[in-house]
Amino acid sequence: MPGQTWSPDPETPAIEYRPGRWLFIGGLALFLVFGLAAVFPDVGGPSASSRAKNMSPAAASFLFGAVALSGLLVMIGSVPHTHRFVVDQRGLWWRAGRKSDLIAWDELRAVRGREPRPPVKGDPNSKPVLSALVFTPADGRFATRHSALVKPRLDADPEVELRLPNIATVRQLTQEIARVRPDLLH
Repeated sequence: MPGQTWSPDPETPAIEYRPGRWLFIGGLALFLVFGLAAVFPDVGGPSASSRAKNMSPAAASFLFGAVALSGLLVMIGSVPHTHRFVVDQRGLWWRAGRKSDLIAWDELRAVRGREPRPPVKGDPNSKPVLSALVFTPADGRFATRHSALVKPRLDADPEVELRLPNIATVRQLTQEIARVRPDLLH
């Protein structure tokens, strides 16, 4: 809902996760390794590579510095925000950074948790199934109203997915929804 603020009851337990940790850690590794190589270009023995023999120390430092800078930019671009979900009598609340959303119960016909599955062996067209909460909305504008949380689908399928990082988060949310609105689970 546009303009909706985060206002669930503070006593209600929150389910939290942080996506994007590995991208942040990868950027940190790039920054450290190549940054140290740019700062200390003479550490280590001479390289056996013919290209490295022809490259000046200033050019090598510049190259390593550029890769270190790209690692820093990857780190900055992937700072993981904590995603919080709260389930109460009004609906499913979501908050990440400055963004928040409320999926009211009257917007949904049904909700189900979907467990991840690997692709079928031997089938080249099979794709892995990711863990998600699957919503069956009451109207066709659901994905547009909640575009910060769910991605609209291009096919005519009425279900909308909220992809989550792992099955534990899906199970926790499904249990909380079952506690508050068991009639919506299918």
